Amino acid sequence: MPEIQNAYNSEVWNNLPENFKKELIERLKKLNQENSAKKTLTPAIHSAISTALRNYAIELVRTIVEEEHLGKLIFAGGDDVMAFVNLKDLFDVMEKLRWAFSGQIKCENGSIKVDLSNTSGFVLKDGVYYLTMGKEATCSMGVVIAHYKEPLKIVIEKVFEIKEKAKHIVKEKNKFAILLMKKSGEERIGFAKWSIDNDLTTDILKKLKDWMDRNRKEKRYISDGFIQKFKIEFSKLKQISFSERIINTELKRLVKRAYNGIPREPKNEKEKFIKDFMENAIKILWELGGDIDNFINLLEIASFMNKGD
Repeated sequence: MPEIQNAYNSEVWNNLPENFKKELIERLKKLNQENSAKKTLTPAIHSAISTALRNYAIELVRTIVEEEHLGKLIFAGGDDVMAFVNLKDLFDVMEKLRWAFSGQIKCENGSIKVDLSNTSGFVLKDGVYYLTMGKEATCSMGVVIAHYKEPLKIVIEKVFEIKEKAKHIVKEKNKFAILLMKKSGEERIGFAKWSIDNDLTTDILKKLKDWMDRNRKEKRYISDGFIQKFKIEFSKLKQISFSERIINTELKRLVKRAYNGIPREPKNEKEKFIKDFMENAIKILWELGGDIDNFINLLEIASFMNKGD
């Protein structure tokens, strides 16, 4: 709920008598039993929340999952959503579902796009303004990547388990967690917050995934073999505290060695490709707390998605 002074039109609030405003704030603090004068819940506000959740579930979720991407919606009930999604569309569906929940999207040329600048709480779709939960709304998401022959009961149990980890594996909510279940029985868990500075974390992961794809149209790529080498090196030295500069230097050395270019390409193009890859990889590593294990898992998950199996 907003602070009471933000619930009024600013001109109205400024013109109210000071004694009235002071008394109102004190009364709300007592009523809320905390040191904040937030507006109290009313039937009208409950109705608005119900409307926003209805708009999300009916007007946005199915469009994102089934119409814009290759997926199947199992259910969408207010703030709970479950869906099956094709691997190639996973990151796109994740980010659209998350930012549609807080209304930070725009409908452009018949498709939904993320727009973090939209903080109005409303989304214009098909000529109608739809109320959403607003920019303060948070979202926790659990994702499981599993082989299609994996027992469905186990996969669904893992989905709920990983969703709870997205909430509690780090101190605050508003994050996503991805569990990769390999046919061999190995599991990889990567978690992250939804944005890094003004960049979408899913967008960064999409770029890294693309740059590690051996089948890129541009023919140049970073072989994902560097991930395992980086993992082996630092698993042996976990008890030693390394500076950020040393880790970045070693990561860059391995990335450069993993680079596969095209014949007779200009040196500056190679350097730019490696630079772009490194800048995005470093964001994932250090802006998510410098957890090397988590960083490696996220890279392995992104790389696995290129295999298509």
